[in-house]
Formats: sequence, structure tokens, C-alpha cells
Amino acid sequence: MSDRDVLRRKIDDLSPMGVRFVARMVDSLSEPPQAQRSAVGQTWITAEPDWIEYFGLLMSAHHGLAVDALGLSSFESAFRDACETVGWSVDPPGSATQRFLDLTVETPDGQRRRLSLKSTAAKRMSKSTVEISKLTEAAWIQDVRSAKTRRVETLALFEKYCNAVDAIVMLRAFRNDPQSIPYRYQLVEIPSSIFASLRSLPLSEFEADGPTLDCSFRGDAAAARVSLDRSDAKVTVKQIKLSACVIHEEWELGERRS
Repeated sequence: MSDRDVLRRKIDDLSPMGVRFVARMVDSLSEPPQAQRSAVGQTWITAEPDWIEYFGLLMSAHHGLAVDALGLSSFESAFRDACETVGWSVDPPGSATQRFLDLTVETPDGQRRRLSLKSTAAKRMSKSTVEISKLTEAAWIQDVRSAKTRRVETLALFEKYCNAVDAIVMLRAFRNDPQSIPYRYQLVEIPSSIFASLRSLPLSEFEADGPTLDCSFRGDAAAARVSLDRSDAKVTVKQIKLSACVIHEEWELGERRS
């Protein structure tokens, strides 16, 4: 008996509600999100077309059941599943115990990438810049009072971050309103090396209680802006220019069927 025959028999055994559920999922998968950038130029992800197709199907399956954008935990699972499906080596779930690090991926060329995974569906997202609302927490931000100590703590934090993480991979969901599914997903990679220039900033840049620090990168004097948020004791990264990032892929979603 073929796999298709087995599947058909299992569907025949379902209750009417089960059949309705399967039909809705099949309907969703029949119109998966359309990848837009695969022909623009290869990245380490788009070099494997099956990764892009599989990830798109996972998004389609998600929106067969839910209006909400693919959140962080769902994104992490989908990213891992796509990597495993195409045969890339990934560390086991929960094994990335190092602070900041979510996943280590090794592609067939032997390249290992230590990744922090983020997702966002924030309102009014810019199409030219990226924002990380919380790169990490840092309790010392609320306690430090001198510019010298603030600079020491900031540089120590980012040294640890860059030693642990090669890049931040973020899934961005663009939507018209929270009650509708996203009309576009964008998968962006931000190199952690964008923070390297913080070491060169003078002490005067750390005078404010909650300073915003410009990061120069590849000739751009303000490719990103690091903000120390005293109110929430967290580090935010604002106005990260897409020109400093790698856009792996964008998916356009069609209207969801009722």
C-alpha cells in the first residue's frame, strides 16, 4: 500500500471535524507564501532552495490555523526544523546554554554559525531599518552613575556578546493590523561585528544616564544605534540599516481563506 493510500485511509477514519481540520490545512498548504528574493543573489540560507521552500510551508501551516504572526518560539522551532530537514547539523534543543546564544548551525561546507534568533511583528515597522527591542537585559544599567563605569560595563557586555554570537537572525512580520495575517515576512541577518566600533567611542558618549551610541560599520558612521534603556534595564538596538544586513528572503502571503 502506498503512502498516499495509507494517508487516504487515515483521513477516511477521521471525524467530520477532523476532516474539516485536514481540509483547512491542505487548503493553506496549496497556496504557500511566495519567496521573492531567491533569484537576487545567494546567501548561505538561500543557497539551499529546499530550506526556503520548507520554511515557507511551515509558515503556511501556521497560518492555516492562526492569524497571529509567527512568534519567537514558533520561529525558533521552524528555523531548526528547516535546518534539520535539509541535513544541516544543529545542536540539540536546549543545549545552547551559553548566554545570548540560541542555535549553532553547521552547513555542508563546514561553516559553523552561532546565532541569536529574534522575531518581531511590531506596528509601523520601517522597510529600510531594523529594530531589536531587547537585545539583552542588563541590570547594571539602572545602577551605574559614572560615565567611566558605564563605558566599562557596556564594552564588557558587548565583548561577551560578540564572543558568543556571530549573527542575529530576525524574522520580521509586516501586517496591516493585529487582526489580519502578515502580508509579508522578511528574514534578516545582522552581523554581531556591527557592534565592534563601540570600543572606539570616547568617554563623553557615555555621559548620559541612558546613552544612545552610534555604531559605525562598513563606512557608515551610524549603521546602528545602541540604546541603554534605564527604565527596563535592557539594551535596545535601533535604526539598524538594512544595507548593513543580509536579507535572506522575503515571502509574500496571499489572503487567508475562511
